[in-house]
Amino acid sequence: MKIIIVGGGTAGWLTAAHFELLNTSNFNSVGNLNFDVTVIESPDIPIIGAGEGATGILFDAINGPMQSIGTNHIDFLYETQSTPKLGIRFKDWNGEGTEFLSPLQPSKTVTNNLDIDLLAHKVHSQPHNCNLVGRLLEQGLSTYLKEQKQTIGLSSYHFDAHKVGEYFKNICVKRNTKYLQNEVVELNKNSETGFLESVILKDGTKLEADFWIDCSGFSKVLTNQMGGGWHSYSEYLPVNSALPYLHKFEENEIIKFETLAWAMPNGWQWQIPTQERYGCGYVYSDMFTNADKALAELERTTGRSIDPIRNIKFDVGRLENFWTKNVVAIGLSSGFLEPLQATSIHTTIVQIQMLLNVLDVKSDMEYKYNSIFYNNYFRRFFDDNRDLMQIHYMGKRNDSDFWKFCHNELKKTDKVEYVMNISKHRSPSFLEFEQYHGASSWAIWCWTVFGLDLVTKETAYKQLKKYSLQYEANRFFHDTNDLLIPQVSEMMSSMELLTHIKNKTLPRQNIKI
Repeated sequence: MKIIIVGGGTAGWLTAAHFELLNTSNFNSVGNLNFDVTVIESPDIPIIGAGEGATGILFDAINGPMQSIGTNHIDFLYETQSTPKLGIRFKDWNGEGTEFLSPLQPSKTVTNNLDIDLLAHKVHSQPHNCNLVGRLLEQGLSTYLKEQKQTIGLSSYHFDAHKVGEYFKNICVKRNTKYLQNEVVELNKNSETGFLESVILKDGTKLEADFWIDCSGFSKVLTNQMGGGWHSYSEYLPVNSALPYLHKFEENEIIKFETLAWAMPNGWQWQIPTQERYGCGYVYSDMFTNADKALAELERTTGRSIDPIRNIKFDVGRLENFWTKNVVAIGLSSGFLEPLQATSIHTTIVQIQMLLNVLDVKSDMEYKYNSIFYNNYFRRFFDDNRDLMQIHYMGKRNDSDFWKFCHNELKKTDKVEYVMNISKHRSPSFLEFEQYHGASSWAIWCWTVFGLDLVTKETAYKQLKKYSLQYEANRFFHDTNDLLIPQVSEMMSSMELLTHIKNKTLPRQNIKI
């Protein structure tokens, strides 16, 4: 099957890498079907490079079966200037002076009808202390053992997305992926079936393929002409602009392996550590401020002199149809929410994995029914992530017109309405969230719901007492302390690990996923 991927970057080259994996004999689950893959990458796409984070799914991808095509955890750290990511620190979301942590690791009772571990720590300590990663995050430590200098996993990465794309590009072009630096200027569709048959490139070259993947980002080079449609989230998500910028580490600054999400008067700022600097940006609403005022506000709040890379406008939403005829959109060309919770690369990887799960034969009928499944899957996927984004704006902060709008006028999704109301009386549970590959489950929601005090300490205690579990919860809390304190003491500090990464002195490690 001949595949053409339009667009490189992280989405395009991650997609190509997964096809390379599928072409290896050990992982070709569709018999002898081989994929002839070409990536067309425009030379004129601007590079932002202002830092990005990922969920654990990227760690699993790099350290799972893709090792058979050449990915390696240590190489990835060194070649992409990455640092580990243990979670997110949310600052000032519940009012100035407040903060909570969202570690990548869930509690050990997260899948139970009653998340007793989380409830116990809400009552007796802080929710994030219920697991090892939460404690490491709080104390500025890493997931690397001091003695062995090896990771225990339970983490992801912070990186410059352009360098991640280049990492996977280098792997693919050394294997069988064809690469063209060019630009699509014309699409030729079959007049009867509507299938895309060929494209014309800027230099006049005509290319044909059986299946096409649009990884062209916001440009949607293929999808716009294939009738993907658009489903806006603007009535539910309040931000639509961003000012990305870079910031050097301060002298003798202790760098923590966390994403900082810092609530501002008209949105929030991200701050992501790579090996040499922070990638930052202010995500704001242009209903309440403009780029110049946002910059002044950012400099006043952070005390920094900031030179923004550029001002970015974005539409929050998703395609109505991700797969149309023989064209699939993956990555930013399929939809965008906002940078909260690092869903961008997470979404891309889930999309690739689900596509390869059903892309098996060159049959119009198979395309039709596989596309129905795929489109339904990712409508639900994006809608569920939209709900997760919105819940972050439902805390107690109420000190500006923007935050007052979020509380009083922003239309709440049905899921957010449900979670907010149920949390007044009891904690939601794993069973109240849909479970499917890549889903934003209670394991992710819980940190924000508890961190914003939607479930208060009093409510948590009342729920434990209702089931006569208040004494068991106390025991749970002390047992967890006894278990985790020695484990924490075995871990390397973030600065010690960063020195090893910069000096390239970490041993190679075969990680089992």
